[in-house]
Amino acid sequence: MSRIRYYIYIIGIAAVLLSPALVSCMDEKFSSDPSHTLSFSADTISFDTLFTGIGSATRLLKVYNRHDKSLMFSVQLADKANSGFRVNVDGRTDVGVTRFDGLSVRGGDSLYIFIELTAAARNSADIGMIKDSLVFETNGTRQDVKLIAYGRDATTLRAPVISRDTTFTSHRPIIIHDSLVVAEGATLTCEAGTSLYFHDKAGVIVRGRLVVQGEPEREVVLRGDRTDRLFPYLPYDRVPGQWGGVTFTTGSYGNELRHADIHGGLFAVRCDSSDVTRDKVRIVGCKLSNTTGNVLEMTDCRADIANTELSNAGLSCVDMTGGDVRFTHCTLANYFSYGIKHGVALSLRNAVGDVQHPVIEAAFLNCIIAGSSRDEISGGVSEDETTPYNYRFHNSLINSVEPDDGDIADCRWEKDDNFRLIDGDNYLYDFTLDSLSAARDMGSPAYSAEYPLDRLGRPRTSAAGGDGMPDAGCYEWTQGY
Repeated sequence: MSRIRYYIYIIGIAAVLLSPALVSCMDEKFSSDPSHTLSFSADTISFDTLFTGIGSATRLLKVYNRHDKSLMFSVQLADKANSGFRVNVDGRTDVGVTRFDGLSVRGGDSLYIFIELTAAARNSADIGMIKDSLVFETNGTRQDVKLIAYGRDATTLRAPVISRDTTFTSHRPIIIHDSLVVAEGATLTCEAGTSLYFHDKAGVIVRGRLVVQGEPEREVVLRGDRTDRLFPYLPYDRVPGQWGGVTFTTGSYGNELRHADIHGGLFAVRCDSSDVTRDKVRIVGCKLSNTTGNVLEMTDCRADIANTELSNAGLSCVDMTGGDVRFTHCTLANYFSYGIKHGVALSLRNAVGDVQHPVIEAAFLNCIIAGSSRDEISGGVSEDETTPYNYRFHNSLINSVEPDDGDIADCRWEKDDNFRLIDGDNYLYDFTLDSLSAARDMGSPAYSAEYPLDRLGRPRTSAAGGDGMPDAGCYEWTQGY
């Protein structure tokens, strides 16, 4: 067969194969009725608050033709030049394009539009609204879908090392890539209202000193930097394991965390082995929560923890190996539901293998130790009976079995889940007390004297609380709250 005949043969076959499609296209009927318009999966597409200069997650709009005949339409962003929104329409990007013409959707069919945003810097500490709209024109009829987002300027730091005394303020959020290191001899102070957002696996490594000066209404927040959603109902801010955590290394002493909200990491706070005669850290009025590992992990440390919530860990809320630590008015609550829970509310040991870690004292005063398991305390006791293992439980509500020895006074050993909200399906928790909680009125005023206000700043006195005695845990029950 000659080459010319061969090509004619191939073209003939192609024509036969394509003829049904050609006929179909020729037979496709388009409506010109102005009342025949498009329908949309939403009339407004909203984005979570974004940091300027950082691209958003992709939002989806589905466009429907509810009619029998096909529709021809066009679409464009009303303010593309200024808003920062970008779209992909049925596989076509808007790079170099201001308007998509000649689009069609068959009767009873649909197509997708994907929407993204990179917000421009605003040179302002305030959060600003960003607006645009997708404008559709079908048969001379205009329709639009609103696009709304909020942008916020932030300062981005990459592998920062604090080598001299430094203060972070609340003027702008700070985004940390890699890890923030506080060098030996330096102090990093975070003023009230400061927000630190950490990229994947980034954290804080403190070799010097960290001082957090939050207030009940202006906490210092340490969290992951993803502000979008894993699922429509689940923002990444409720998902653990989004960043590292805060590590106080062996040579770090005199740290202070007041009213810090540290959540969503691999861990919240980790204290490496230290000299137990020196104060490692004081944690007051904080919320440490929602980690894939331990929330608070301490090895051979001296620490004071008060008025603090330690909640929801894939491992344990408090993991203490040796040391001298006092917990006063603390709520340890482990109802972790993002995966399998492998730990408890409190894990306490005085040895790891053949290595001895004396527990000089582990004191729990006016505390709650609760969780979804039958028993929320686990421990490990050295075979060497000369290794100290001293614990003290006073005026506390504890989901465990009462020990036969130790310093125990005025505790209730029972499971009590009477908190305001435990929603494991949506990962929503509120560990303030329900009116039925057994923790009400069981605290000792002697231990409350140093902490007359609860974590939220509410008085524990009888005049304000109306119940005569302080409650166990970091939250005081209040009528009508």
